[in-house]
Amino acid sequence: MKPHQDSRLLQVVSLGVVALMLASCGPQSGGTLQQGWTEQQRKDWYEGTQGSRLMPYAWFKALEQPGSEAPFADPAYLTQFGYLPPYGERKEPLPVGFAIDRQADEGLTISSMHWYEGQKSDKVNAEPWVGLNCAACHTAEVSYQGKAVRVDGGPGMGDYQSFVEAVDQSIAQTASDPARFDRFAAKVLAGKDTPANSALLKAKVAELDAWQKQVDKLNDTPLRYGFARVDAFGHIFNKTALFNKATNQNRNPSDAPVSYPFLWNISKQVKVQWNGLVKNERLPRSTFDYGALGRNAGEVVGVFGDVNVTKPDGLAGKLKGFRTSINIDTLVAFEEQLTKLTPPAWPDSFPKIDTALAEKGDKIFDAKCASCHQPEDQWDQPVNKQKDQGIERMLPLREMGDNLTDIWMACNAATYQAKTGNLQGTPQAFIKGPLLPDRALIATQLSTTVVGSLAGLKGEIVENIFETYLGVHARPKVFTSDGLETTAASLRAKRRQFCLSALPPEQADLAKILAYKARPLDGIWATAPYLHNGSVPTLYHLLLPPAQRPTSFWIGSRDYDVKAVGFVWKDKPAGPAFEFKTAGPAGLPIDGNGNMGHVYGVDQMSDEDRWALVEYMKTL
Repeated sequence: MKPHQDSRLLQVVSLGVVALMLASCGPQSGGTLQQGWTEQQRKDWYEGTQGSRLMPYAWFKALEQPGSEAPFADPAYLTQFGYLPPYGERKEPLPVGFAIDRQADEGLTISSMHWYEGQKSDKVNAEPWVGLNCAACHTAEVSYQGKAVRVDGGPGMGDYQSFVEAVDQSIAQTASDPARFDRFAAKVLAGKDTPANSALLKAKVAELDAWQKQVDKLNDTPLRYGFARVDAFGHIFNKTALFNKATNQNRNPSDAPVSYPFLWNISKQVKVQWNGLVKNERLPRSTFDYGALGRNAGEVVGVFGDVNVTKPDGLAGKLKGFRTSINIDTLVAFEEQLTKLTPPAWPDSFPKIDTALAEKGDKIFDAKCASCHQPEDQWDQPVNKQKDQGIERMLPLREMGDNLTDIWMACNAATYQAKTGNLQGTPQAFIKGPLLPDRALIATQLSTTVVGSLAGLKGEIVENIFETYLGVHARPKVFTSDGLETTAASLRAKRRQFCLSALPPEQADLAKILAYKARPLDGIWATAPYLHNGSVPTLYHLLLPPAQRPTSFWIGSRDYDVKAVGFVWKDKPAGPAFEFKTAGPAGLPIDGNGNMGHVYGVDQMSDEDRWALVEYMKTL
């Protein structure tokens, strides 16, 4: 059997100034999987700050659950949203991926908040904030016969949509209910609870409430994500549209949720994200990946990061860049750490793999799957050395035919537009390129915003360049609490037609992202549910003809189906659960949830061969 081990927007880094262009970013009872990380690296991944700032940590601890006096920060409550409980002996009882951020807040926007007299804002004494990092969405856990197995870099179970809704309801209720606010203020202002400070705190809670309502308005969609999915691009795009400070900004619903991608072998790919929107690009003879830096900076923008987008005033303004909360040190350290993350092997606590059946499946894989999902022994072929080609394969939507899956993640990324606000007249690459008009693709605006943010952090970037050239790799920063109109429905059909059409040469950049990625399947057993939008519960069901795949299934349990490979799905589990539906009451497919396509001959395959192929994929 062959060995199987194992996020256009340009970005250019120079040593004096930085100009970047980008598209967009414990002990287990079932045994600890060895994935190339030390215990310290695992803790860094779980706790390091990327500059995400949801709210002040003192507020988070004092906040009450919606409609209740129970604490919002109770780990038992937070895990109901699919987040993993606190790991190890962490000082703050926060779930995996909930990070403490402490930095100087002068010049930031919504996260530059002072709510009591004498409050300091320098980087040493500033109030800590809580936010999320990569691990919140990219850490998995599966359970078999009561034994849990942690999978670092795997797709998380988080229901981000419901979590944000709960946060926003709690903030709104705190702002509007006097008794609730008084309880909140007594905790936040302990020892400083003067009438003046209470009034200031109330005003700041109202500011955060108003901001979150703006965000919610732009993201609003009737489509429910459920566990293990998020429309990351939608949320990042709409934050970008708000940060540019345009008046009466038009709305682009976040209605194309996708499964959280798994992160092992990500550094070996050129195109990242499901649609290949952004690229990995490194400096010569260095591990410094400035493409990944831009991608991850874009992710921070969307997940509670802060960027003060101003109108650059001449060259000096451009060189100054935008003030941002993005933490460069951690982003660089995380990406470097991911180069060491290996795919998870089938756990010893699971039933043994049927090697004879897997060998049969190996041959089937070579015949039917390997041309898109390359095995490791093909990664060094000459085609993989091309500039835009790594170990992945990009499959254009317009060429998929019967294999076409739900188009909306890729289509939204290529068609969503918004007013440019303070970005109007700024070069697309921030210091050069065509000037942005009054409206532009949000993907382009995100690129400009990220480049402007990184230009504002050029000192930290240059420092990291030198460190990676010298082989000195920093650990992520870990803080403790101490130290216009909605896009019209009538345009949907036109956008669909555009996204499935062959585009002219002048739109080549858009054509590249109207595609989905087929990547190597190492560790695929740990990445359910399947397809890019998480619409198929198990590997076995993915090998069925689309018409035979479940039109609904339950997700929320971590209990693992070792035969079909995925989470148990048929019956509603105890505890938090979400019923995923691929079709509505009339039987019509639900946009964003479609489970069709990805046929590739499975309709002609015998059930015996399907099970052999499933068994083989356990070995990857």
